[in-house]
Order: sequence, then structure tokens, then C-alpha cells
Amino acid sequence: MTVESEEAVQESDIPLIAIGASAGGLEPLEAFFRTAPAEAGWCYVVLQHLSPDRRSMMDEILSRCTSLSIKHVSEGAKILPDTIYLNVPNTLVELDGDTFTLTPFNDTDTLPHLPIDAFFYSVAARGAQVSAAVVLSGSGSDGASGATEVRRAGGRVFVQLPVEAGFDSMPRSVMSAGVADHILPASEIPGVIADWLNEPCERATDNAPSDAPPGEKILRQLELKHRVDFSAYKRPTVFRRIERRHQLRGLETIAEYQDLVAKDPEALEELYHDLLIGVTEFYRDPDAFSSLRRNVLSVLVNRMHTDLREIRIWVLACAGGEEAYSLAIELSEAFRVAGVQPNFRIIATDVHRPSIERAAAGIYSEVALAKVPPDLRERYFVEHRLGYIVDPVLRQRVIFSVHEALRDPPFMQLDLVSCRNLLIYLNESAQDRIVSKFIFGLLKGGFLFLGPSETLRRTIDDFAPVDKKWRIYRKVTDRRVMERSILMEAFQMPDIRSRRVSRMDLPARPPLTLVEQSQTPRQDRASLLRGYDALLRRYAPSSILITSDGHVMTWFGTAGAYVDTMSDLAERTVEEIVHPDVRYTINIGIERLSGETKTSFSRHVRVDGESEGQHTLLVTMETLGGTVNGQRLILVTLQRDEKGDEREPDGSAAHEGAVSEDGDAALLIRRVRQLERDLRLTEESLQYVTERLEASGEELQASNEELQASNEELQASNEELQASNEELHAVNEELVSVSAEHERKIELLSDLNHDTELVFESLEIGLLILDEGLRIRRFTGLCGEAYELEPQDTGRLIGNVGARPDFVDTAALARQALETGVEQTADGPYRDGQLGIRAIPFQSGSRLKRGVMLLFTGTTIRAAAAARKARR
Repeated sequence: MTVESEEAVQESDIPLIAIGASAGGLEPLEAFFRTAPAEAGWCYVVLQHLSPDRRSMMDEILSRCTSLSIKHVSEGAKILPDTIYLNVPNTLVELDGDTFTLTPFNDTDTLPHLPIDAFFYSVAARGAQVSAAVVLSGSGSDGASGATEVRRAGGRVFVQLPVEAGFDSMPRSVMSAGVADHILPASEIPGVIADWLNEPCERATDNAPSDAPPGEKILRQLELKHRVDFSAYKRPTVFRRIERRHQLRGLETIAEYQDLVAKDPEALEELYHDLLIGVTEFYRDPDAFSSLRRNVLSVLVNRMHTDLREIRIWVLACAGGEEAYSLAIELSEAFRVAGVQPNFRIIATDVHRPSIERAAAGIYSEVALAKVPPDLRERYFVEHRLGYIVDPVLRQRVIFSVHEALRDPPFMQLDLVSCRNLLIYLNESAQDRIVSKFIFGLLKGGFLFLGPSETLRRTIDDFAPVDKKWRIYRKVTDRRVMERSILMEAFQMPDIRSRRVSRMDLPARPPLTLVEQSQTPRQDRASLLRGYDALLRRYAPSSILITSDGHVMTWFGTAGAYVDTMSDLAERTVEEIVHPDVRYTINIGIERLSGETKTSFSRHVRVDGESEGQHTLLVTMETLGGTVNGQRLILVTLQRDEKGDEREPDGSAAHEGAVSEDGDAALLIRRVRQLERDLRLTEESLQYVTERLEASGEELQASNEELQASNEELQASNEELQASNEELHAVNEELVSVSAEHERKIELLSDLNHDTELVFESLEIGLLILDEGLRIRRFTGLCGEAYELEPQDTGRLIGNVGARPDFVDTAALARQALETGVEQTADGPYRDGQLGIRAIPFQSGSRLKRGVMLLFTGTTIRAAAAARKARR
């Protein structure tokens, strides 16, 4: 091809064939290029796992199988037709459009290098539909993820038949991903590629949804049914789960399983549960919780004294709730040690509704609580016939909600985010989106708690490490901007799909904004609060603020003497914390103000105080204008009645008509009947719930038996894998030994070739060996220099290359010697000297191969030998 014709070729129209091969890939590569067309205008790129310490001889090996031009990839080179490009060791090769870019491997990188996946990804980004990914023999799964992207971009994926491959791990990984278009022997792949490229109409519709791989169709069905975006999850992990389900169903192919899922809703639901049910436990990684207790929770509790605000924590992917309850226990313990009343809220979310429902129930077996210290188990769990139930007081501080972290908006004003072992299942783009939501929701100085295998990537500047081992970070910036794509999704989705399970409402959150919000607090806020406290102490009456359902909001002045604040576990209700002598009158007042049109109520009551003895109080109650959660606010004022203290007990106003006054008895009887009716309804509801729990227990028992059977199968599979691993180690050792032997033989052959070259140079003889078809098999250096031959001329006809002496036709002389079996000679002037040629036929080798040796002598050869010696 001339320069002009090369320039006329549009690179974007060049079909690109990307070939990935690893262990055992030499033979399939040779078989592939023996049948690959030499002038079809295709460009081939071969990707291998190369040793950084040893020179690859792949160019020399492939040159024996094809006449295509072979080059090593170089920085900035453009793809050319009818050319094979080979990757270079210790370097990542990618395509930027139609130009190669090279990136050296980082020696400090702990992750495995996947050169095949990386190049396949860049091929997919190229966007051309005339691209194909070919995966040949190799160990591991390199190439599977990249082949998926090539297929989604409109290309085709070809896989070597696993039975033919020396190592079938790479081909099988692509097959498990469900993106293999053709599974063939290596020698048949070029023919199928040619058929595909010769059908432009098929390529134009290849990326249509109806022709999507079965695995992609299954994910679309899941997304339509459950509104979960699986495109953000790592493809190998998702497709391994699909492969497992279709094998458990006893089906042969993914396509058959896709048909089953389309027809059977139970099969789709089964796959959904298998994909999303997480594995968690109480106090997972106890050392991590020790570091969290020491470096985070104690800091948040101490900080609360100055912030005067509730501690807010978000737990993502909470699964069965064990992680959220573990954090709640640790935070409660931190408050108890500090001697402060707990004031925190934990928001635990997951996309899997059954897991949220199980977490909201808060019932766990004794085995599940094995890692919980005995003293904490006794303090925060109540023993039950089904196991243990989370203490109601602790349970009220945890809100469980169905929430998809990738689509739903983040929670705000957070002090701690716990996201452990979720990011490892997401691709890099999804990871960045999730972390940007953490940045948006966390306050400056807030903490981020990740899993031991997870790291921050682009957003590392927003965080400072607190404990690198256990992935605890502290937010050091006040940046509050999310990625544009997240904000656009939030504004395009009017239904946020909150799907709450907990009976408690989330605190109000400020609306999302498109601009960065300032985190500078009001400097006068603390001063205002102190001023409000001083005003209340001086001017507020001795009173208690309650709601119409008996919940105590707060109290003022000397009313604290009639409120019990010693028990942190008691509920803040009139029945629990108000003085027994006063609570009766308050309950009467609540009933009066709730059932009548009155807005105030007063009554004298005799109180037996510990420090002041018996005394009389005037209890005055009046309704206020506001409401809390639908309940009216009532102000209870307590005023000491000095005159009532002087009366005798039997004649005191405190007791006269205590029960009969204004129909208190009838009021109380009516209230008792209401409570009895509510109690009966509660008993019936509990009976129904008990029956449901018993049925669920039986179902769980059956599921447990199935899981035990699956565990036994997994153990058997594990034993088989261990045996296979030992076999692979043995095969690897044998391969290392064989490789060492081959290297030794190659060294010996190289030494022998060098010695032979020296012998002929010393004898001043040039040697050229031709096969039966008069193609050049090999030649010496003197012959190449005198007869104008280049290394790439090997394999070509003698009549098409080399010099053209005037005195003889070299090809005719060799042909005559081969046909007659008799040595032929010729001599004459050549290059200012004399050149003698002897054509000697021969027959050698185990298969009696025939050929011709051409010996060149004379002054021309001697001059070439002298020139070579002078150059040395």
C-alpha cells in the first residue's frame, strides 16, 4: 500500500479486531492468524499478560503464520489496515479515538493489572460498530468486563471454544457474563468475523434492545419490576449471581433462564432476593468498632455539649439492621459513660424491602448476638420466645427506610455516615456519585466509616484519615456540591419513593439547592439560647409543658422538683416521670380539656414531698394554640398554696370531693372502659401478629434447612476448587520447567546460529537456503549484504526480492538444480567484482523436505566480509 492510499483510508472505517490471550494463548493465536485474511483491511491488536523481565518473541512466531505487517504499539501511533499490533510489557495500552496511548504500570499499585479489560473499554468508547473483541485461552477473568462494554457499544464478542483452550478461565468468564456472540475454535473465528463484517444491515441493528444479550434483558426486567438500577453494579458480580441461579434451576444456557424469568414472576423475585440480600452481623470487625468508639463516637458526644443539637447518623445498606443497632448501642454507651441523656437519631436505609422489614421488627436469634458482649446484651435486648428483641427505647432511636442511594436524595446535617461494603459492588462512576452524596450530607467535621476494602478516589481532598486501617475519615471542607447528574435526576423525579417502614417520622430536612451552601454557623445562636434560658428562669412560672396524650415536653422553674429525671430509660410521659400525687390531677385535667369545651382547669392537691413534707399545690392547666404531631399543647402551672398548708388534712380543700367533684368518677369510669376496649383490640392484634410470626418462623425454618443444604453443596464445591487449585499449581510448576527448557534451547540455537554465521564469514561464503517452492527459508549476513536481502524477506519468493545480476537468473538457476537434482553453477561481474553462484539441491529432515542451497563466492563476497570486519 502506498502512502497516498494509506492516507485515503479513513481510520474510523477500519474494522478493529482486539484479541485478548494469556496462558496457553500461543497456539490459538497461530491458528487464528493462519486463517485470518491478509488483505481484508482489518487492524488487529493482540493483548497479552507479558513478563516485564523477558523479551517477547511473539512477532517472530506470528511472522511464520501470516504475511500481515507486525508492529509493536508505540505512543501516538494510529491504527492501520492489514497490520498486527502487539502490546509491550509493563505498559497499559488504550485507544484514544484511533490513536494508541501508553501508560506505564505503577509499581506501588496493589491492584492486579488487567490490560485486556482496559483496552476493551477503550475500544467500546471508540463507538465504532465495526469492532470485535476476541477472547482466547487464559487464566483469570481479564477481558470479561471489557467484552461486556464492547458488546453494549455495538461490537461483537467472539470466544474460543473452552474445550480447545489450554486454560479455559478467560473464555468461561465471558460466557458467564452472557455477552459471547459466538463460541468457536480459534481457527474458525476469522471466517465468522468476515461473514459478520460483510453484513452491514445486521451490524446497523445489532445494538437494538431486542437483540440485547439474555443477561441484559434479565436486568431490565428486574429494573422494571423493582426500580433498582443494576447498571451501576459491577457486571462480573451481577452475572455470577445470575449464572448461579440458572445453574440451580438446572438450565443449560442463560437464554433459557431469561425465558423462565420472563414467564415466571417467582423466578424473577428469587433472583432479586439473591442479588440484594446482604451479609452482615453485630459488631462486624470488633477492632473497627473499637477505633470508632475511641476516635468518633466519644468526639461526637463531647461536641454535643457545645452544639446543643441532636447527633444524626446515616447507615447505608443496613440489610438486617445489625450494623445500625451496633452503632446505636455504642453511641448509647458513650452517652452513659459521659453521664448525659442520649440525644441521637440513626437513619438506616436499604433498597431491599424485606430486609428493612426484618430490621424494623428487631428480633434476632441467640446465634446472631454471639458477638455482642453479655453486659450489652442484657442491657439493650429483651429475651423472647423467638430469641431476643431490641429494647424499645433503643429501637425508637433508629429509623428504618427503603431508600436507593444512587437515585434518592441524601440525608442532611449528618455527623456520621456508615457505608461498609457497598462501594465494592459498584463501578467507579457509581462510587463517585455515592461519595459525592456523603460530602453533600455531612457537616464539616463529620465522619465517614467505610469497609476495610473500600477507599476514596477523587474526593480524597475533602477528607482527612482518622484510621487508615479501618477506613475512618473526617470531612475537613465545607463543600456541599453534588455532581450535576445527581441533581438533574433529583429534579426529574417528582416521586422520591420514600417508602418508610418505621412509625416515626424523619426530622424535617432543608431543601436541596443547586448552589454551594455556607456552613458558617450563626455566631449569636449560643448567646441567644443562653439569653432564652435566663429569661425562662426569671419570668416563666413553675410549670410543665405537656401534650394532650400525656407526653412531657419540658418543665420550668421549681416544677423540676415534681419531675423524676434520674432514670434515663424511662419514657417522658406523665405516668413515668411526674410525681405520683400530681399525676392523678393532671390526668383528670387532660380528660376535662379533651372532652369539654373548657380551655382551663384548676384543682388543689395535697403533695407529700421528701424535703418540704406535706404541702398543698394549686394545679392550673390551660390549652395553648400550638400542636406537636397532631396533639394539643397543655401548660400545667404548679403554685404553692400557703393557706391550704394550714388546714388540717381532714378538712383540707385538697381532698374535699376529690373523686366526686364535677363528675370525676364518671369521667374516670368512661376512660377505664376506653382503655379496656383498647386493651382488647391490642390483645387481638398481638394474637394475629403471634400467628403470623409463628408462620414466619416455620418458613424461616424451612429456609434454614435449604440454606444448610446449599452450604453443604458449597462446601463440596470448595473442596473441588481446592483440588483444582492444587492441580493448577502442579501444571504451573510443569510449565515453568518446560519454559526454562525452551529458553535454554533457544539460547543454544542462538549460539549455534551465531557460530554458523562466523564460520561462513571466515570462509568468505554467502549462504541462501530455499524451500521446494523457491521461497527463502534463511540466509547468512554476508549473503544478505551482498544480495540486498532484508529480514522481512524470509518467506518470500527468490524471484521477487534481492538483487538482479545481469549474468544469470537466480530463480531459474535454482529451479533447474531442483528439477534435475544436479548442481548448477554460474559466475559473472557484479558490483565492481566477480560473483560465483552454486545451486546445490538437497533433501533432508524426517519428512524428506527438498530444497536448494545457493552458495555465493568471489571478490564481491570478500569485499562484503572485509566491510563487516571493518565495521566491528
